[in-house]
Amino acid sequence: MFPDQPARPGDAFLGEEFGGHGRSRRRWIVDAIDGTASFIAGEPEWGTLIALVDHGTTTMGVVSAPACHRRWWAAHATGSWTSTLPNDTTTSPSRLAITGAAELHQAVIGIWPPPTRLSARDRSIAADLASRAGQTRPAIDWQATQAPAPPIRKPSTGSGTCHGALLVATGQLDAFLLLGAGAWDIAALIPIVQEAGGTYSDLSGSQNVDTGAALFANAALHRQILDIAGRTS
Repeated sequence: MFPDQPARPGDAFLGEEFGGHGRSRRRWIVDAIDGTASFIAGEPEWGTLIALVDHGTTTMGVVSAPACHRRWWAAHATGSWTSTLPNDTTTSPSRLAITGAAELHQAVIGIWPPPTRLSARDRSIAADLASRAGQTRPAIDWQATQAPAPPIRKPSTGSGTCHGALLVATGQLDAFLLLGAGAWDIAALIPIVQEAGGTYSDLSGSQNVDTGAALFANAALHRQILDIAGRTS
């Protein structure tokens, strides 16, 4: 899986499928297939996530969704962008910009995974946020302890993106909370959302990608959601 003569042999690497390799101030974080269940089911909302973390800061992120024929990317101070796949030389990339509600009671927020896959603490946080938000996606009972039938679909299903954070970057959600996630699920999305004008942190307000939780939101909502999560937990 690794080339015999890598271009940057001193860089560290972390992948969901490949584990961690090396120690360096520069670390590549890769999820080869984000959305494995969608991939297996033949649904289009899956993708490859690639991020570069330098001195603890995620400086570059790329998300490619071949089945959606779309790519999103960003790097520090260069903006957040999307284009079609394969690259069409007649069409220029489109720049992304965050929009959305300034108050939680007016906001549309995505939460994932569903409550039956959450710890009691995280389920309580999700339920409190859902009770205060204008809308949630998916629109379900976030206090449920038994899985409904049919299975609950991700917020990104049918949206043309492969990750809930991209719904924030493209203006389709005001906020997205991902709970119980690995660094490979989070890192590539951070610069894409930030360069589009949004914010990222875990539920403590830290920008660490290794804590298992990620909140992507417009700036107005970010502090409101963190305050509610802090009181709930």
